[in-house]
Amino acid sequence: MEENLFSLEQFKMKQEKDQTLHLMKAKKLEMYEPNFKAFATFCDQHFLPVDFNSLELYLHESIIKERVRLSTFNRRLAGIKYWLMNEYGLMMTADQANQIKLLRQLYNEEEFLRLKPMKGKRAEQQSDVLRLIDRYDTNNKSDIRKRAICLVNLITANRPSEMVRLKVSDFDLENRTVNVMMKKQGEMKEKRLTLECVQVVKKYIQECELQADDYFVGAADKWGNHTSRQINEISYNQAIQSWLGFAPYTFRKTQITSMYQKGADIPTIAKQSGHKSHQTIMQHYINLRTDDVDEFL
Repeated sequence: MEENLFSLEQFKMKQEKDQTLHLMKAKKLEMYEPNFKAFATFCDQHFLPVDFNSLELYLHESIIKERVRLSTFNRRLAGIKYWLMNEYGLMMTADQANQIKLLRQLYNEEEFLRLKPMKGKRAEQQSDVLRLIDRYDTNNKSDIRKRAICLVNLITANRPSEMVRLKVSDFDLENRTVNVMMKKQGEMKEKRLTLECVQVVKKYIQECELQADDYFVGAADKWGNHTSRQINEISYNQAIQSWLGFAPYTFRKTQITSMYQKGADIPTIAKQSGHKSHQTIMQHYINLRTDDVDEFL
C-alpha cells in the first residue's frame, strides 16, 4: 500500500513538473511568434519548406534587401531557431550554423557597417535628472510616490521589467540594499542605495502605508493612493514619460555613464547595473566625450 502511495506521489510530482515546463515553453513560443510568422510567410511566398535551409535564405534577404539592423537580425534568428527546434523538432547542423555565422559577418563589411550600431536612449547629466526628480520633493502623497520610484530607478539603474516586479520586502533599508528580480538573467541581484534614496523610500512606505508584500511601484490614483498590483512595462514607461518627459531607460543609461565619469571601473558598474557582459556596457552605455579623449592626448 505504501509503495502504491509513493508511486502515486511521484506521478503527481512529475505531472506538475511537466505542466510547469510546458507553460514556460508556451510563454517563450508566444514571445517569439511574430518573428516566426514573418518567416513562415516568407516561406509560403517563395514555396520553401519551413526549415533551417530556408532560414539562411530569409536572413540573407533580411540583410541584403531589407537592410535590417544587426539587433533585428539577432532577434529574428533567436526566435525562428527556437520555433524550429521546439515546435518542428529540427536541429541546426554545424554547416548551417557556420553559414549563418558568415551571414552575420556581413555587418562587418563597409556596405552594411552602418546597420551595426545599436541606437538607444541618450544619457543625461545625473545632476539634471536629480533636479527633475526633486520637483516632487513635497509632502503631497502622489509626489512622494513619484520621487521614490524615480530615485530608486536612477540609483539602481534598473530596467522597467525590474522596477515593476520590485516588492517592499525586497528592500533592506538598514543596509542600504535592494534585491532586484532580474527577469532577463533569471536571478536576484543585490544593488546598493544612497542614503538619500533610503530616506525617500522610508517616507514613501510610511506615507502610503505599504506592507512587505506590496509591489513597490504598484498602481495609484491621482491622489497617490496605492494599490498593490504589478503593472505592465508599457504603463510604467508611460508614467515615467509623463512625470519627467523621458523614457525610464534614460535612468539606466544616465546612472551607468555617471558612475563611469566618476571613476568607477566596469566590474563595479556591472555589479550595480546587473550586466553580465562588460563588453555590452562599453559598446552601448559608455559614451566618451571628445574632451575625455583630449585629456589623454
